[in-house]
Amino acid sequence: MAHRYFVDHLPEPGPTTLDGDLAHHLGRVLRSRPGEEVVLGDGRGGTARATIAAVGRDRVALQVAEVHHEAPPAPTVLLAFAPPRQQRGEWLFEHGTEVGVAAFQPLWTQRTRPQGERPERWAKVVRAAAGQCDRAWLPEVKPAIEFAAFLQQPGLPAARWLATANAPPLRDLLGASTASTTHAVLLVGPEGGFTAEEQAAAAAAGFRPCGLGPHILRTETAALVGAAMLLAAAGGD
Repeated sequence: MAHRYFVDHLPEPGPTTLDGDLAHHLGRVLRSRPGEEVVLGDGRGGTARATIAAVGRDRVALQVAEVHHEAPPAPTVLLAFAPPRQQRGEWLFEHGTEVGVAAFQPLWTQRTRPQGERPERWAKVVRAAAGQCDRAWLPEVKPAIEFAAFLQQPGLPAARWLATANAPPLRDLLGASTASTTHAVLLVGPEGGFTAEEQAAAAAAGFRPCGLGPHILRTETAALVGAAMLLAAAGGD
């Protein structure tokens, strides 16, 4: 399977030319050759399949064979979490994208404060991971906001889950629930968890406590485990 590369605008079928960073990456880094397949995506469901016609010094000529569009993915999971530091945070964005998370919402909580927020870096990690796993729709990386402000946002999914210790297992709750799980949001706290005040506020906002297993998990691990459970229960890949 060819790697997917994201571009701002998809070309129409026929000849086209790439330049800039992508052309450099294909020609100089990967040393691509004529005849190799390239998949371009716009991150909004659009896909163009092409073959490399020629590789120049700073340009790559393509022959686009077909262009098609995919519907938005369903089910979806919005992952709201206190971002771990540095590499562990990037790991969460990378593997959350691979698992199928639709949107990432970093949160500042009572136990975490802004420390060098890196939205551009996070978006770059997501873009690379989506290309590697051939996702037609790029996950959304939302700007970090305060926990209390997040709870007050309109339009949150009706299926609302709060990952916490000493709560019924999410797997059991999903199996016993008759409510739709097509669109869900999962709250994951920082190391040490949410405070009692935050848990009470989340419950008042309709979030249901759930456990993710018998062991204490790091934030990034809990986020992936919970997201994978929700997607599997709703029939996601």
